[in-house]
Amino acid sequence: MCGIIGYVGSKSAKEEILDGLKMLEYRGYDSAGICCFEKGKFSLIKKKGKVATLVEACQGQLKDVHCGIGHTRWATHGDPSDKNAHPFLSENNSVAIVHNGIIENFEVLKGSLQKQGVRFRSDTDSEVIAQLLQKSKCESELKKVQELSTLLKGSYAIAILFKGLENQIFAIRKNSPLIVGKSKDGFYLSSDVNALVDKTDEYHIMEENEIIWIDNNDCYAFDEHLQAKEIVYNKMNLTKQDISRGAFEHYMLKEIMQVPNAIKNTIQECDAVINPYMKLPREMIKELRHITIIGCGTAYNAGLTASHYAREREILVDCVYASEYRYRKFLPIENEICIFISQSGETADTIEALKIAKEHSIPTIVVTNVASSTLNKLADFIIPTKAGPEIAVASTKAYNAQITALYGLMDYIYCIKHKLNCRSCILKDKLDDVVKKLEHYSFKKVNELADIIKESERVFYIGRGVDYATSQEASLKLKEISNIHSESLYAGELKHGTLALIDEHTTVIAIATQKSLFDKTLNSIYEIKARGARVILVTQFEVDIEAVDMLIDLPCTDQAIMAEIAIYPMQMLAYKTAVLKGLDPDKPRNLAKSVTVE
Repeated sequence: MCGIIGYVGSKSAKEEILDGLKMLEYRGYDSAGICCFEKGKFSLIKKKGKVATLVEACQGQLKDVHCGIGHTRWATHGDPSDKNAHPFLSENNSVAIVHNGIIENFEVLKGSLQKQGVRFRSDTDSEVIAQLLQKSKCESELKKVQELSTLLKGSYAIAILFKGLENQIFAIRKNSPLIVGKSKDGFYLSSDVNALVDKTDEYHIMEENEIIWIDNNDCYAFDEHLQAKEIVYNKMNLTKQDISRGAFEHYMLKEIMQVPNAIKNTIQECDAVINPYMKLPREMIKELRHITIIGCGTAYNAGLTASHYAREREILVDCVYASEYRYRKFLPIENEICIFISQSGETADTIEALKIAKEHSIPTIVVTNVASSTLNKLADFIIPTKAGPEIAVASTKAYNAQITALYGLMDYIYCIKHKLNCRSCILKDKLDDVVKKLEHYSFKKVNELADIIKESERVFYIGRGVDYATSQEASLKLKEISNIHSESLYAGELKHGTLALIDEHTTVIAIATQKSLFDKTLNSIYEIKARGARVILVTQFEVDIEAVDMLIDLPCTDQAIMAEIAIYPMQMLAYKTAVLKGLDPDKPRNLAKSVTVE
C-alpha cells in the first residue's frame, strides 16, 4: 500500500527518489517524504498530500545528494499529516527510516522506550523503528538491523540510513515486499518493481527476513543469522511503455480497453506447450473432492464466478474471503485443494491464508499476475495470468484474466477426472470468440447510462447464479471509484427484505445472461418496477423494452462464459460515471492498489 524508494549512486538522489515516488503514486497514499545525506547530516522534507506537493517543497533543496530514501504513506496509525509522514528520524537524529507494513506490538515497544525518556514526534507505529535502532547497544549497524527483526512483530519492509555512513542503505523485510535494483549508476530499493522501470536492467526480490546492505559500490545480502548470501538478480522485462498511460486519459480506461488482450494472452499461456495445468499431479486431481478458492475484493469475485463454472463440471467449490479464512476454525476436508487469487501476489490476507493451508499440508495453487510475487514463491503450483501491468486501483483486465485462467483450470480438472484428452485449453475457441466480440463492443448505451446515474445516491445490481457473481464485481467497481453507494443483491432474495430499499429514487441494474434463470430475473424486474425504481437490464436475450427503462445489449457467446462479456460494459460504466463526476478513477479515495497490510 505504502511505497518505498531508495537510491545510492552517482546520480542525484533527490531526482531519482522523487521520480520513483511518482511511479509509486498509483498504489494509493496520503503523504510523501524524502530524506537524504547532505554534507554529513540528514536533510528531511515531508508533506501531507500529493507527491507534487513534495516536489514543490524540494525545489532549491537537496542540491548535491547521492544517497537517500523516500516514501508514500497510506495512513494506518495516525491521521494523514506532515508529522505522520515518512521518513522518520530517531530522537537524536542519528537514524532515518521508512517503513511499509504494520508493527503489531508497537504500543508495548513505544511504552518501554518512553519509560527510557524517548520522546516521540508522531502518532505512527513506524517511528518506533527509528527509536529502537537509536537505542540499540549492538556494535555494528548490521547487528542493529538483525536485533530489530527480533523485536518487531507484524509485517515490515524497512529502509534505513545511519548517520556517519553517508553512502549506505540498510534494508530488511518480513511479509511485505522489497526489491533491490542494480544499474551502472548505482543501486535502488523499491517496494514495487514498476518504480525501477528504465532505471535498472536487473533486480533482486528480497526474501523473508533477508537483510540488505548497499554501499556506494556494491550490495550484500545476509540471512537472519547474518550469514552472507548470494544475490540472485532477475532481468527487467518491463518497459516505460508498459506502465505509461499512452494516449489514454486514465490508466483505468487503458486497462479496460486491454481486457480482450488480457484474455487472449492468458488463453495462449494456458494453451502453450508447457501448459501450467499439466504441472498439477494427476493423482492429486483424480482424488480431488473439494476446492476452496480464497481471495480479496475483485479476486474473490473472480473465484465466485469460476465456482459456478466448476459446479457445472461436477466440481465442488467454495469461496472464502482471505480475511475470513485466516481466523475461522479450521476443519480439514479430505483431498482438498486451495486456490489463492491475487493480481499483485502481495495481498497480505491472502498470503497469510496460504501459509495456514500449507501448515495443514493442503496443496496450494496460486492464480496471479506477477511472476516474482510472494504468493508465487510460497505456492506449490502456479497458474499465471497474462494481463500485463495493472496500474489503476480498480482492477479490470486482471479480473477477466483471472476467470479465464480459472475456467481453463476447471476444464482441466474435469478432463482428468473423466479420462478425457486435456493436452490444451479446450475453451480456446470459445474464448477466442469472446475476444473478437469485446474488441468490437460499442459503449454508446453505457455512456448514456453513466450520464443518468452520476447523480444517484444509491445503485443496486441484481442477478441469479453466475450473474450474481458478475453483479457483485460490477457493484464493487462502481462504489470503488464513483463514491456512489452500491450493493449487489440476489434477485431471488428481494422479497426477503431487500425490497424495502427499493423506491422511485433507486436505480437497479439487472444482469441476466443465463437462459434457465432469465424469466425468474424478469419477474424480479417487474416487482422492482412496481415500486417505482429505474431498471436497466444487461442481457444478450431479446426482451420487451417496455419492461425496463434501458437495455444494455450484450453479444452472444457460450452461456457458460458470458461473465467474461457481461462485466465489460459494467467496468466501463464505473469508469464513465467517475469521470462525469469529476473524480480520478485511477486514485479512488481511501483505497490502495496493493493491500500489503491486514
